[in-house]
Amino acid sequence: MRALALLAVALVTSACVDREIAVQPESTENATAAQARAQLMALERASGGRLGVALRDPSGAVLLAHRGDERFATCSAFKTLLAARVLAGDTPLSLDDRLDFSIADVEGHAPFTRSRAQQGWMSVADAIEHIVTVSDNGATNLLLRSTGGPTALTAWVRTLGDDTTRLDRYELALNENAAGDPRDTSSPLAFGESYRVLANGAVLEPDARDRLLGWLQGATTGLKRLRAGLPTDWRVGDKTGYCAAPGAFEINDVAVFSPDGRGWYTLVYFLDRPADAEQGDAIGVEVARIATDLIGARAPS
Repeated sequence: MRALALLAVALVTSACVDREIAVQPESTENATAAQARAQLMALERASGGRLGVALRDPSGAVLLAHRGDERFATCSAFKTLLAARVLAGDTPLSLDDRLDFSIADVEGHAPFTRSRAQQGWMSVADAIEHIVTVSDNGATNLLLRSTGGPTALTAWVRTLGDDTTRLDRYELALNENAAGDPRDTSSPLAFGESYRVLANGAVLEPDARDRLLGWLQGATTGLKRLRAGLPTDWRVGDKTGYCAAPGAFEINDVAVFSPDGRGWYTLVYFLDRPADAEQGDAIGVEVARIATDLIGARAPS
């Protein structure tokens, strides 16, 4: 009920903004973007937290940003970058290699690692798939330790043209989200651009890119967040993140989607320290609807 009340406040505020924008001598495109930004501001105020959003089209053009250059903890959303690095062949690992582990490597949310605990090993291919589809922490740490750690992943991210995103720690420490701490953070604009480059660019071979996009589309952790606000006839994938430190909650989601099969948009949603963490999914749905409306308004008639 609290989430519904929050959204009602935001929608009423947005309706008032619509009337204000209507009298401004702006182009339709500028007015639509201004309306979208105002709606994001209303959602942020209602959430009691700090909201970061960035929407890019397949060419990289920024269609919408709110706190786009501010740093937010990435939480588990960085795992897509780790999977992509392995798929790109930038590590000593091959997909058929075996990662051995013990029960001590089962950290926090690790459903796949836990299911293999008696067996005591998993393949690299299985590990990278499950860090994307179910956000498995055990598999994430196994991969990081086998590929040079957080520093090596950050160095590879720099080759994507991303000078902002950084990883400094392993799971679960990277979820601390201490105020003002730059470790394990990115900005909505930088993070979305790295996802866009991976989805649309030549960093990955076509088969590897399709594999990564397939995992994002098969991910199960964000079905009630951004995905729930995007049209059901679009191709959509996402990777969530959640920092659960007391007093420092953050709810994240990064969606990649293709409305028409001609390229992938990216939408980044970071919500830091909301008054009620349970509102995170509902606010994500509204962010996705705002992005959908903006894209629809730009589409040729």
